[in-house]
Amino acid sequence: MVRLAGLALVILCASGCGVGASHGSLAAAGSPSPSQGQATALPTVVAASPAESPSPAPTPSSTPSPSNSQDVVCHGGASAGAMVLVRGWYMEPHLLYDVTDPVHPRLLCKISNTSAHLFTGDTFEYLNPVSATETDVMLHSLGSGNESVAGKFPFNLSYGSWLPDMSVAAYTVQVASDVQVWLYSQQKAAPLFTYQEPQVGCICRFGVPGQVLAVSPDGQYLVAGPGLGLQPLAVFRVSDRTRVASLTATSPFWDRTGHRLFLASTASVWTPEAGVASLKGATEWPFLAGESPDASQVAYTAYSDPTSEVQPRVYTYDLRAATTRMLLDKIRTQAVFVKDGWVWYLEEAACDPAICTGPVSTLPTGNLFAMQLSAGTETPIRFAAGENPVTQSGSVDRAAFGASEFWPST
Repeated sequence: MVRLAGLALVILCASGCGVGASHGSLAAAGSPSPSQGQATALPTVVAASPAESPSPAPTPSSTPSPSNSQDVVCHGGASAGAMVLVRGWYMEPHLLYDVTDPVHPRLLCKISNTSAHLFTGDTFEYLNPVSATETDVMLHSLGSGNESVAGKFPFNLSYGSWLPDMSVAAYTVQVASDVQVWLYSQQKAAPLFTYQEPQVGCICRFGVPGQVLAVSPDGQYLVAGPGLGLQPLAVFRVSDRTRVASLTATSPFWDRTGHRLFLASTASVWTPEAGVASLKGATEWPFLAGESPDASQVAYTAYSDPTSEVQPRVYTYDLRAATTRMLLDKIRTQAVFVKDGWVWYLEEAACDPAICTGPVSTLPTGNLFAMQLSAGTETPIRFAAGENPVTQSGSVDRAAFGASEFWPST
């Protein structure tokens, strides 16, 4: 049986929800994502302006609050080599795999109700709020299983975007029907700006774009906003809290280093130095786009015929050669890099009309494949019992997943 996750409390799209996004587009690893949606507008840039005047500040507390406490379950000891942190859909567990052999991966940890970062080849950090005014950043050793407090934030935080050195963090606070974005830097937390909470959703195969919240890897910029294209995304310079751009785009993600922002829905990039620029040889990356560990390629899902939305395929875009490649001409979705040169993706099949409604035409079978791009041949992935990322609930889950962090990252 296929479990159709997250279909409650949504509004049906009038059409097939043409452009979707990587779920939780720019939330930190472990961050929940609201329902995802459609936007087709080209990116525009508004001249830099001062930060908006915040509304009266409530007591800082990240939102949404988890229904359960942080839950980190690890087994099997340390990784022998390459690792990937696979983010789950919305509130589902995030999974840390040893992918030294990407065809025979080994599940190392399940991480629930918190955000996490890979820290070294043997450790990761996660957030553990201990009071309304204090959050411990826990350091977990994969080898020994021991944990220690690596540092503290002076506010309550379960989900958000934060740097592993704890110098910068961003999170949201619900204020009536609005979302207030908070920024922590220079050892001070304060509200930055407020946007209206999106009220739309879609029963589509990949949902609608998630709300966006992410600090750039160099800690210099923050991008945040509703992610639907109905309101612009805001980019702020962290050092002086100045709004430097408003981008009408969906599905953004930061480059692996620095502060280059990819706007996946339009296959373009934004930088503070040059503004928005198109990527040569690229079409839009409509669904679940993500970058390789060495930042040389992007993997994504798209329909071979965007007007019908019945034949999803997986693709890569080579950032250096400026070329696009369909990996194979079969119904496949959710291509994600797990290490340099290797991708995982889902097998899909035509959906039973008794199960699927509206624009949903295919659903996962529960089988995953791996492909070494240099060879171009897909191989079934052999997971141990209970370790397949799309059957964690006990049945095949249609939910999206993606790689958020790698070790090593070149």
